[in-house]
Order: sequence, then structure tokens, then C-alpha cells
Amino acid sequence: MSHPRDISQQDLETMASLTPYPHLLYKLAESARRTIGFFPAHNPRALEYPWVLARLPAKLNGLRILDVGAGVNPLPFMLADRGAEVTTLDNHPTARDPSAREQWNEWGFLDYALIEARIASVRAAYEAYISASLFDVIYSVSVIEHVPGDVRRLWIDNFARQLTPGGVLLLTVDLVPGTDTLWNLSEGRVVEPQEAHGEFSTLLDELQKAGFEIAFTGVQRAIPDSRVDVGFIKGRRR
Repeated sequence: MSHPRDISQQDLETMASLTPYPHLLYKLAESARRTIGFFPAHNPRALEYPWVLARLPAKLNGLRILDVGAGVNPLPFMLADRGAEVTTLDNHPTARDPSAREQWNEWGFLDYALIEARIASVRAAYEAYISASLFDVIYSVSVIEHVPGDVRRLWIDNFARQLTPGGVLLLTVDLVPGTDTLWNLSEGRVVEPQEAHGEFSTLLDELQKAGFEIAFTGVQRAIPDSRVDVGFIKGRRR
């Protein structure tokens, strides 16, 4: 029996025709169903997760990687399989119980070590998180736009402090369709007035001011059955 939050085969195939990385999407879907029980039935994820995976080497032996706002997603498992030392971080009030996976969606705090011992999980707000050592890669999939701008800037400062020199930052962000305006809802609630929340260019400027070189940006529009467009950012700490 399929999971109620699993992407349909039709949507999976549709998104495979849109992503430049269909082979990675199918691998992620297989891994997701094996580990967490579903690949999120939210079509942008079928573009975002393969994009993150494609930005990283096939062999990650010993690299330290942090997933900020991880929720419940298949990327940490794929990265651990590539040899990375993965830490996930989330402060969602709902904790996910592996014995009740049929109740899961992609939000919530999951202690990934309950499924895969090679992954460490921290339950904390990222703006308050202090790491004992630096990371080689930090990524966050459609999370940073769901916090207020003042918190977003604290996150960016943390990215800069917690990455090694030359370390990679990978972000995907939801945008208001047909615009470059940052999406300002979090689980259906407005996080702050739209005029205060900013644009995609606002986020890029904040990253550059914090010491990041922007290596890539892109926007995917007209995503089937999606309320949002998606922006993609790859940066490097100078």
C-alpha cells in the first residue's frame, strides 16, 4: 500500500521530464520509499532534491555536510551512502516516530539516526545553533524563505561562520509565481509583510555581504501543480 504523501507515478514521470537529472530523481524516489516511506507529493521537491545532489561529487568520503531545516527528506540518506558525515537540523515541534511512518509528511523533526546510524540529528533553531567544527557543505531546501528577514540574516551569518573557507552553500527558495518575490508563508501562516520579506535579489545581496561568492543562480517557473516557482543558489564562502 502506498504512503498517503507519496508522489504519484504520473507526477514522478512528469517531473522526471523537467529535471536535468532524471536518473537522480528516480534514485531519490527509491531511497525515499525505502527509508522514510514516501517521496514528498510536492512537485518542486522533484526538482530541488536532484539539483542539490547533482551539485556534489559522487564520492563524499569524510566531507561534513549540514542539512538546515531538514524535516523528513531522502537527501541525508543518499549523502551518507556517498560517504559524507551528515548532520540534520530542525526545530519543528512535531517529532516523527519511525513506528508510525504512515502519519508522516515532509515536515517535523526526525532523528535520522533511528533509521540510519551514520546520520546525526540536532533539534534546534538554526539561528541559535553552535557547531563544534566547520562544515564542508551546508544546504537547505525551501526553508530560509519561510523565516522572517531578521532571522534569515542570522542564518546567513551562521552559514558564513560554519563553512570552511571555500565551502559550498546550496539553497533552494520558494518564489511567488511569475515574480522574484520571496514566498512569505510558513505552513499557511504569513511570516511577515511581503514588502518587508524581500526579493530573490535581496537574498543574493545578503549572501554576498556575508562573504559568499555566488557561483550559480537559476529560477524554475511553471512547475506543474505547484503554488510556487523555485529559485536555486550555489555559493562559496570566500
